[in-house]
Amino acid sequence: MGIVRQLYMSWKMLRLPWRNDILAGSDLDGNLYFERFVRGAYRARRRVVYSKNLSVSDYKDDIIPVQWQAWMRHTRDEPPTTNELLMDIQRRRKLEETVQRLAEKEVAARLSRVEQEKSETVGSIQNQNSKQPALQKAAPGENFQPEEWTHERESPTEQATPSDTSKGKSHRRAH
Repeated sequence: MGIVRQLYMSWKMLRLPWRNDILAGSDLDGNLYFERFVRGAYRARRRVVYSKNLSVSDYKDDIIPVQWQAWMRHTRDEPPTTNELLMDIQRRRKLEETVQRLAEKEVAARLSRVEQEKSETVGSIQNQNSKQPALQKAAPGENFQPEEWTHERESPTEQATPSDTSKGKSHRRAH
């Protein structure tokens, strides 16, 4: 950051009585964060002025760093420092490298496992082929023999006689 920019930031951060918005700080992308104290309000209003003119459709969640988001939501009292933001970027890069390394190890382990299973399968198939002669498979319905069918009669208590139905008597019990 140049000396002129530092002087400008220092001037904007001064809490002068006639100033409505007080500069709280900026992030690494150049976005400016302001705080406005209003009489009678429980807490200050915090806002961001983006370095780039973005329309609403261009907004993305990661435009504002997490530390500044916490400050904007009043879950953090003090605004984050530049060093804190730089350390977070280093932590993210280190994490990405670690994740990539672990992913490469996982892929290599999967490939070796697949190769090992493939070689075991081929070896077992070759052993089976050498021990047993090739059998011809039959069609599923080739050897089918149907069983003999017999009609089972209803029990005499369940059977209705033709004379009962002709007299108007039904199968139902009398109530």
